[in-house]
Amino acid sequence: MSGASIRRALLVRCGIGIGFLLCCLSVGIYLTVRHGLYRELDASIEQTAALLSNQVELEEGKITFEWQEGLGTNSKLIHEGLFQFWEDASGVTTRSPGLGSRNLPKFTGPGGAPELRDIELPGTHRHARAIGMRIHPFVIPEEMERMKASGTVVDPKTINYTLVVAGDAKSIHRVLARMRWILGTGTVLMLAMVFILIDRAIRVSLKPIRKLTQQMRDRTGRQLYSELDLPESLPSELTGLAASFGSLLKRVTATRRRERDFIRHTAHELRTPIAGLRATTDLALSQKRSADEYERHLETCRKTAEQLGELVKRLSALARIGQASSAVHPTPLDLVATMDDCATSFEGVFHRRKIRFVRHAEENGRLALADAAMVRIVFNNLLDNAASYAPDESQVEVGFRRVGDRCEVVVSNPAERFVEDLDTLFEPLFRREASRHDAESHLGIGLTLSQEAARSMGGVLEARWSGDDRIEFVLSLAAA
Repeated sequence: MSGASIRRALLVRCGIGIGFLLCCLSVGIYLTVRHGLYRELDASIEQTAALLSNQVELEEGKITFEWQEGLGTNSKLIHEGLFQFWEDASGVTTRSPGLGSRNLPKFTGPGGAPELRDIELPGTHRHARAIGMRIHPFVIPEEMERMKASGTVVDPKTINYTLVVAGDAKSIHRVLARMRWILGTGTVLMLAMVFILIDRAIRVSLKPIRKLTQQMRDRTGRQLYSELDLPESLPSELTGLAASFGSLLKRVTATRRRERDFIRHTAHELRTPIAGLRATTDLALSQKRSADEYERHLETCRKTAEQLGELVKRLSALARIGQASSAVHPTPLDLVATMDDCATSFEGVFHRRKIRFVRHAEENGRLALADAAMVRIVFNNLLDNAASYAPDESQVEVGFRRVGDRCEVVVSNPAERFVEDLDTLFEPLFRREASRHDAESHLGIGLTLSQEAARSMGGVLEARWSGDDRIEFVLSLAAA
């Protein structure tokens, strides 16, 4: 199965995010600089317009443009100045030398107020900024006194002129074009560098994962039982995952080992009675025999068949317990009464082997939430083990107690320490080596079945050694 690539996803998403951020920053820088340049150009033409508006004088009944007197000494005004005057009454216009015969667009703001606009320079089709306003000529005091003396006073506010001053934006466009190229190239180079750095960082980070993957691929069946060798450079975000995977591998390994042992032990348990059946039938058929002899051989075969049937029944029960479909209905159950009922079946064995059965119970440890059928399976198996493996003339003790919100049932009997790891007692088909009871009724499934029954009720069944060489089986269930 081909899944999404972490490296590709990180590269694409980081690239899109960083690229979008770089583009936003570049656009922001460009617009800020553009706005600043145009604001400087507007301030320049506003200042020029303010100066030119004071260059129109009413003198001796005529209009004089004082700026014309300084043309010879101001080359910048001759070549770069772009402005034009219109007398509103007559339409007579006066242009700056830089305009030649071309006309600027005539405009003003509302009521003749100053107004800034984008215009196109005539004859060049270049973009420019312009300011248009209405102005009036000024009159010096001496001229006003002369007009009063002659009786021909002219109010300068009645003489309206329109002034338009333009500023070429060619230099601004040149700067902005260079800035666009610099910002675009810088964005692309920065994005490429970010891609390279992210790709490098991701490759370095994924290197331990590739080592771990290769380590898993190179494992053989025998290496499966060993722990994973986690690389030291494994990212901390993946340490938990790798550790959990290693723990899962341990559990899988343990499960495979138990399955392997279970199959081996099952084959061994089936081989013994089947060999007995074959030997008995071969012996019975080896010669002519009387009816009584045939009956004895058939009785031996029947007992062997019963053992096989009991083995199959226990294996089937073990497979059913713990499944979701198994019907387990915990209800308040009197554990003491159930134990007494189960112990009745073992009175004969206890009496024959002179084993004392002692029960002591706390009053608040009697009732538990449990399934009666499952509890009987556990009690019968624990009592059967105690009756079979306790020494003659010993004592089997059963105790009931309350521990917090749990009820505990403790079944103990004397036993020699034949195994240190008591968890192995609950493995399927485990039996004590060289036991004199192996050939009788024990199939090595009882404790496994009991533990699964306890788990199906939400309980726990454990074994432990006590200080006086006694083995204790502790069943813990939720108290009612």
